[in-house]
Amino acid sequence: MSATMLAVARTDAVFVSALPTGSRPGRDQIDATVRAEVRRHRGSRGCAAEVAACYGEVPEYAVRRMKWARRVIATAFGGAR
Repeated sequence: MSATMLAVARTDAVFVSALPTGSRPGRDQIDATVRAEVRRHRGSRGCAAEVAACYGEVPEYAVRRMKWARRVIATAFGGAR
């Protein structure tokens, strides 16, 4: 899996998690959250499907949540914000 694909998968998993928007989880918490959400949604595609559903149901919330999730992953693992 490329670094970009891994960042997207992590971001989707954080997005669908119960972590509060605006929180600043540490890398260990992010790793545990990603593992749990990927298992819960039966893979990264399941997380992506949940993200898509959220954009369809509440797009204004989804945009804020995605910006936060991208920032969390970029801060913990490096990359564009």
